[in-house]
Amino acid sequence: MAQGNDMAAGSLIVSIVSLIIAGISLFISWRKTVKDREYANDKELLEQLKQTLELAFRSLASEDDGHPVSDRLRWLTAARHIARYRKLHDRLSTTLFKTICEEQEEYWRNRIYVLLEKIESSGFYEVIDPDQMVPEKIEPRSAAVVHSFSVWKEGRTDPLDDMSFEEIVRNYKLFSARHRYFREYIKTKYPELAEKVNENDS
Repeated sequence: MAQGNDMAAGSLIVSIVSLIIAGISLFISWRKTVKDREYANDKELLEQLKQTLELAFRSLASEDDGHPVSDRLRWLTAARHIARYRKLHDRLSTTLFKTICEEQEEYWRNRIYVLLEKIESSGFYEVIDPDQMVPEKIEPRSAAVVHSFSVWKEGRTDPLDDMSFEEIVRNYKLFSARHRYFREYIKTKYPELAEKVNENDS
């Protein structure tokens, strides 16, 4: 009788352990499926985000001379692309794709910044519609959205903050003969930085 009870208890323990192992396996499998889906969704979303920023830039840039166009409709289009980009960006869920997206954003932010720097006066925002020969103005909200995109985001960590000048020079041997013009530039224009590198090397 005792032997029968021991066997039943042993069988129960084996069943419980098997259920626990099956539950863990099921959880791991489910978690992997969720992660794979997130990764695939983010990969697809990233492509759309890159395209949206490119479309925003192309809406603003003149094809012939690389200057911004003074066209109400094209500024509205660019602003809408930027607004959509900002909404879609918030749907990224993986750290990897968020980082890649920030790289793309920085690239297009700089291109739009350089483009807007070519605006020479406030008269740029008031134009004549060539089709109807009537004056029109670039819509203020769209202009604000476009200009806001060209500004470095407050609170965003600058990746350069994690590196000191001396570490970069030392780790990549930038004061070697191969980089002599860079070394001369630093020694001439920033002697205090050159001195710090020399102090750390001694």
